[in-house]
Amino acid sequence: MGQKKSRQFDEISARGDGDPESSGGWLTWPRPLHDREWVDVDGSAWRMRGGPLDAKQARRLMKRPDVHIVRAYELNVAEVRGAERDALLARVEEFFAGNAPPYSEFELGDFRDQNHRVTLMVQESC
Repeated sequence: MGQKKSRQFDEISARGDGDPESSGGWLTWPRPLHDREWVDVDGSAWRMRGGPLDAKQARRLMKRPDVHIVRAYELNVAEVRGAERDALLARVEEFFAGNAPPYSEFELGDFRDQNHRVTLMVQESC
């Protein structure tokens, strides 16, 4: 069996044409939680620990100021900071409380790199 190759999401954004990867007529969107790995713009490889997080596990990471928050939505996979981070985490809390807008969904994962840095990946879909 061949080795699974990790996609670099910065390659998608760097193209600047706004189109997802195309292979044989199929569109490939970044899905870090499905792939269980991703490579950031600096070339650091991140691997998902365990399965998708439940609300209790996610909240534990959300409270830690040293944890990077990365949002995967459509073609964009990028760290969110400051007010944008706060707004995203508030929307995740609304989702956990059952108050998210119709068709809004979040899936969260705990990702670590080779230096044991921690990232909470928030994969959003609608």
